[in-house]
Amino acid sequence: MRHRAEQAAEAYGASLAIEQVRPTWSGVSLKGVDVRLRGAPSISIRLEEVDVALGFSGRRVAMRGGTVSAVGPREAVLHELETWRAGQPAGRPSTASTGGGGSTELEGLRLVWSDRADAPSERLSADGVRLARAEGRTAISAREAMLSLGRAALSVREGRLVLVREQARYQVSELSAAAIDAEVALPEVEREAPAAPERGGITQPAQVQRAAQNVAGQEGGQNRGAAIRDALLRTARAIDLALGEGAKVDVAGVTARLKRDADMLNLGPGSLAVRRESGSLVVELSPGEAAIGAVGTDAQQALTFRLRVPLSDAKEIPQEIVADVQGGPIWLSTLGVREGDMGLFDVARTSIVSRARVVLSADGQTLGIDGEGRLKNLSLRSPALADEPVAGLDLAWRAKADGKLDGSKITAEDAEVDLGALRLIARGEYERAGASHRVRGSFEVPLTACQSMLDSAPRGVVGKLQGMRLAGSFGIEGKLRFDTASLDRTFSLDWGISNTCRVTEMPPELSVDRFKRAFRRLVYGPGGQRVETESGPGTPEWVPYEDISRFMEVAVLTTEDGGFHRHHGFDEQAIKNSIRENLRKRRFVRGASTVSMQLAKNLYLERTKSVARKLQETLFTMYLEQELTKEQIMELYLNVVEFGPLVYGIGAAARHYFNASAAQLSLGQALYIASILPNPKVQHFGPSGEVTPAWSGYLRKLMQIAHRRHRISDEELEKGLQETVVRGSPAPHLAPRQPPGEGDEERPGPDEAQDDVWTAP
Repeated sequence: MRHRAEQAAEAYGASLAIEQVRPTWSGVSLKGVDVRLRGAPSISIRLEEVDVALGFSGRRVAMRGGTVSAVGPREAVLHELETWRAGQPAGRPSTASTGGGGSTELEGLRLVWSDRADAPSERLSADGVRLARAEGRTAISAREAMLSLGRAALSVREGRLVLVREQARYQVSELSAAAIDAEVALPEVEREAPAAPERGGITQPAQVQRAAQNVAGQEGGQNRGAAIRDALLRTARAIDLALGEGAKVDVAGVTARLKRDADMLNLGPGSLAVRRESGSLVVELSPGEAAIGAVGTDAQQALTFRLRVPLSDAKEIPQEIVADVQGGPIWLSTLGVREGDMGLFDVARTSIVSRARVVLSADGQTLGIDGEGRLKNLSLRSPALADEPVAGLDLAWRAKADGKLDGSKITAEDAEVDLGALRLIARGEYERAGASHRVRGSFEVPLTACQSMLDSAPRGVVGKLQGMRLAGSFGIEGKLRFDTASLDRTFSLDWGISNTCRVTEMPPELSVDRFKRAFRRLVYGPGGQRVETESGPGTPEWVPYEDISRFMEVAVLTTEDGGFHRHHGFDEQAIKNSIRENLRKRRFVRGASTVSMQLAKNLYLERTKSVARKLQETLFTMYLEQELTKEQIMELYLNVVEFGPLVYGIGAAARHYFNASAAQLSLGQALYIASILPNPKVQHFGPSGEVTPAWSGYLRKLMQIAHRRHRISDEELEKGLQETVVRGSPAPHLAPRQPPGEGDEERPGPDEAQDDVWTAP
């Protein structure tokens, strides 16, 4: 009997090693059967027990227990299986074709596959596999199955697949599962390493690499959309071929998870259905549908993700691939979102509504979106948004846009985002040609009451602005246009602002009156720890405006804020220049912070960077400009700003660096102190105490800029150019004071504007 079994296996391209053969009254029982398939060395099969019985109804094969395992790349294993199947003898008998019928049963089987033995990145496992085949019908089930492919993983519990043999091939009659769980790990956001400042338009290696990537991405993306479309069509038509007439694919308990680092978003359980409809294959996923039915309330409506893929090229069938997200309102918790997912909280009170359609064109080149949606009472924790948790955010959107899938063109016909009373409307077009990026668009914030906009911001965003009251209104309308291939010629940013916002009420603890006397505040120590210090008129380190060398204000106006005496806290031209330069470098290299904005940060805010902090900085800046004179702002600024580790205020800085008083500072010394404001922890003195040659050249450049702007006289420039700045050396002279801001009303010419972007060594 052992020999006959081995011969039968050999005819089908397999070899057997049988530990025990035992005859039974109706056939034979085999135990410990090892099977190897010819041409498939990576696959091994171990069957614990095989019973073969012969009867009037045909041959019955029952297998119990065992493992099918394979190790090797997915494509290689599949190729081995195809090679083995191709070697099967023609006219192989089957239970459907043999006259007596027969059946095959299998239970307790385990399937295991991995792409490599050590640290696999792809794997498959299935436990409790059962198979029953009889009279052309095959039912396969598994207690639990798991598939992991790179960043994606799929697990199935109590899965069941029923196949029916029709016209010499099997088709799916039924597909079901108690639960399906999918998980996708999103790639990390790549952060570009900070680069050294660039000068003179010299192309840096990073820029060359980025340009090459843009060109390669455009060339590689030409067929990306068509490839996506073809893959969807092939998959849909393969499913169509596999589905029998009237086949039922309806799976409950489908869950999904998206992961990025420690963040996660859960969806489900929901229902998954697949069906044919008007010449197309339709796939529908409805997370939370069962939960809505269980609650039995009209307060929620299901949110359905629906994908329609054409099954033929017939002209009467639309060839676009369409995805719809329709439904709501529905709570995020009903959709399966959990507390803490992606920073979300209070998900049982956050609702979503969506009426959106995404269309992939028939040629696979264009993706279009048309729809609207709303998130109500959204609550989340996000350091990029605010330091505090943000609760009760109402966010609505609508968009009609389309774009090439290779990224070469995006057109927004109409786009709007509403945050409470604040509304942003944008239209425009983006094009990419090689390394060149072209943008042409318009934007608008309709005129809105200032207090209404402030009230629209959730408590976590408002932060320290709690209790502030505003009057007036704000609106802006503008146009932006540029081509990165010729920014100097094409960059255009024009806007019209209507702003009558004014602070009418401020809590006492935030009032500027507290800065007119001694006050306590928190500063940062060398290790980033918070240290409480005392500032204000009358304190030991405080230096009144009239006791500060006038060169110190000249230095700050030259290095930090040339338009200080012209603007009201925000320098529009500096903002435009900043945007242009950041576009030129393709990264953030230049800000547009004014002295008033820096003072607002130092007096009221911490060093964190977030949307909420920027909003608070804007309103505090407006308040300071409203309540204080320019002289008062400059005095406060010079007395609270950081000039080095635990060196706060100009009095401490003059003593720390030059063993001098604030009144004694020379032009060179004042410019040195102002020049380190962007990064006061980095110093530029050589071993002898003199300023390094490179930084000394930078200071002389600043002197020339100050002279061209009529902030210093010819004699002061000449003396400054001859000055050597040495650490610990008192100021060589005390310049006479001139009225503050004299000469500032004249705007710098084109050459001076170019000086503004000259980068320190």
